[in-house]
This record gives sequence, C-alpha cells and structure tokens, in this order.
Amino acid sequence: MTMEYLEDFESIKEAFLARFVLSWEEFQVRSKDWIEKMRDRGRPVDMRWYDQAFLWDKMDPAYAFTSFQEALACLRGKSGSVLLMTEKLDETTRKRNVTSVARADACELADRIEEDWFESYRLAEQYMYNPDALPSDIYVFDQTMEWCVVFTHETSDIESELDDPMKAAESRCCIILSRETK
Repeated sequence: MTMEYLEDFESIKEAFLARFVLSWEEFQVRSKDWIEKMRDRGRPVDMRWYDQAFLWDKMDPAYAFTSFQEALACLRGKSGSVLLMTEKLDETTRKRNVTSVARADACELADRIEEDWFESYRLAEQYMYNPDALPSDIYVFDQTMEWCVVFTHETSDIESELDDPMKAAESRCCIILSRETK
C-alpha cells in the first residue's frame, strides 16, 4: 500500500476536530450521565481526563459502535483515495496528539488495517509484534469530512482475549459517522 504523508496535516486535523470531536464544554453536556456515573465509581472525568482521552472518546456519545467487519465494508465501499489520521500518546505531557495525516487508496487501506490488526493478535500469542503495523487507533475520512470510519484499539469481547484471541480481534470496536449522524 502506498501512503502519501501530507505536510498540511495541522489544518486537516483542526478541521477534523471541529467536525467530529466535542469540545470540553460540549462533552460535559452530552456525556453528563456518563460523567456522573464515572464520578460515582471514583473515576473522575475532568479536563485532565479529557486532554488524555482518545479523540473517539471525545466524540458524541450518540455515535454507536459497530463491528470491525462493517467498518471495513464501509471503507471498502469508498472509491479512490481517503485520508487517514493517527494519534499517539506524548509520554512527556501525557496528552494524545495527532502525529500525521496521510492519503491512501480506500480499499488498500481497508486490507492493510484488517491484515495488521489480525497479525498483531497472531504475533502477540508468540510475544512478538510488527513494528511496521499501523497504529491501533485510526480515523479515516475524505476531504469533505461528510463521513468518517474510526478503528479503535478496543474490543467488545475482552473475555476471549486470553482463551480465543482471534475471536477477540474480530470484536474490534469501530464507529461509522456520516452526514446524518451529526
């Protein structure tokens, strides 16, 4: 797969944040019940939490998770090139930062995301990893930002992580956003 890293990624990142990610103020309103539940469990959700959270954690809670296969099918249904954005934890500030935005073919990217994800589980069983794999949290969208497919590092079948890792891998949590969802 060929990826072209974009030099103007900061402006793309800012447009993405404005389109899909809630500000701290919006997040407090839309996630009020969840914030209260977390506080009751002794896990406060405050500005410090917000700064360290993944972008997908700060999206509208009305965006429902979908299956890995549905997210891949959605991406494979796109023609031409798409943008992919990844984020990384800055060990110094403990904040997550978008480190790059790249352009790639939608179908090739879907194949690579699927291959890397399942390979990471196969390698983990052998206490190995692929240093060339894509990051686990990936945001895929086009220039119009009328849609977005989010691939998270989370799985919905955590119980099978040890007993049946490939089953856990299949349960990767993803989000599909379109013009209608915002």
